[in-house]
Amino acid sequence: MNRHQYRVAVLFILSIATVLTPACNRKVQPPLTPAQFSAMGWQSFERTAQRSTVNFAMWAGDESRNRYFHTVVAEELKQRFGIMLQIVPLGDTGEAVNKLLIEKSGGKIAGGSIDMLWINGENFRTAKQGNLLWGPFAAGLPSIRYFSGQSRHRDFGTEIEDMEAPWMRAQFVIAYDSARVPDPPRSLSALLEWVRHHPGRFTYPAPPDFTGSVFIRHFLIECGGGAAALATKFDPQLYERASACAFERLNQMRPYLWRRGETYPASPSDLNRLFSNGEIDFSMDYGPSFASQHIARGDFPASVRTYVFDEGTIGNHSYLAIPFNASNVAGAMVVINYLMSPEQELDQMQALGDIPPLVPERLSAEQSALANGVKLGPATLPMEELQSHLLPEPDAEYTQRFQQDWLRKVLQQR
Repeated sequence: MNRHQYRVAVLFILSIATVLTPACNRKVQPPLTPAQFSAMGWQSFERTAQRSTVNFAMWAGDESRNRYFHTVVAEELKQRFGIMLQIVPLGDTGEAVNKLLIEKSGGKIAGGSIDMLWINGENFRTAKQGNLLWGPFAAGLPSIRYFSGQSRHRDFGTEIEDMEAPWMRAQFVIAYDSARVPDPPRSLSALLEWVRHHPGRFTYPAPPDFTGSVFIRHFLIECGGGAAALATKFDPQLYERASACAFERLNQMRPYLWRRGETYPASPSDLNRLFSNGEIDFSMDYGPSFASQHIARGDFPASVRTYVFDEGTIGNHSYLAIPFNASNVAGAMVVINYLMSPEQELDQMQALGDIPPLVPERLSAEQSALANGVKLGPATLPMEELQSHLLPEPDAEYTQRFQQDWLRKVLQQR
């Protein structure tokens, strides 16, 4: 048992009462405006947040992540700030955005049930366009100094304007068992050829699952003339040309997929299960360290490795935002600032394999030593290789339309 597994086991017992604290019993903080936040010193702000409960809405599809936040993170927040962390589990971030839309239309402008939200991409765009976010705040967080301007500029093409704070970095990778497939296909065209010659041995999660969605977006990028062409404002004519080409290729692949493409895995967990059972030869994920994590848990054989396409793979940032009607804005910002701190980012990197988007030159000598000491596992590519093959996300409008059209032009095609 490593130190993170030990901490999780112990802290689960210590903090289970904390994370199960009913939201109805929590202390609601007085409303806070962006102007008041700008005028307050951070120490007085932390005092305001003490002995309060923060409801954090986050995707709950990863059991290791769930345990880590219910135990390690919850206990640290309790000890350091007297803050009780209440996890609001989501199957998809869109659930929280839809809830906020309903509350907004119903006039619930205060006392909301969500204080902070893990968000990015089209969900951020919808939230920003619908005025569902509390206001610009990221620039006022002490931990923001460790992050680059690039991570604070655009999110899937949408201007961030400090409405969300950067948290983690992701990049799409493909996993394969080197004992079964010693020379995996390293381009989209090579993958198409491989699938045709190995029927039933490849599949991907059905969009709008985020892993399946990012996989098919690589075809849209290639057909659209490259990532840069789709990273700016949505162009309807470009989308029509690129999506027609992409759907043609995806439909060419479909008869050779697992179960002849008549059905698709519903989630990354389902895909990983097929892969670990030997029913297919590849898995995939947004997390560069996901295969190493599965090897460590005994889910994948030690011979599994990951790779990126020669032309690159899509990457993005995850963000933390505050809803417009949050009950505890002060507490939410203290939690967000803590999650962005180098110590916590690096601990999460060690425990979960997440990639922190910290600027190395801004770290102290001690923090740099911690970063250099993190071991991400045998199946995780070097950060330099990932960075050199990083493609920006298309504008959120491309993503949204392409996911919707896939259902009609691929899934429902017979």
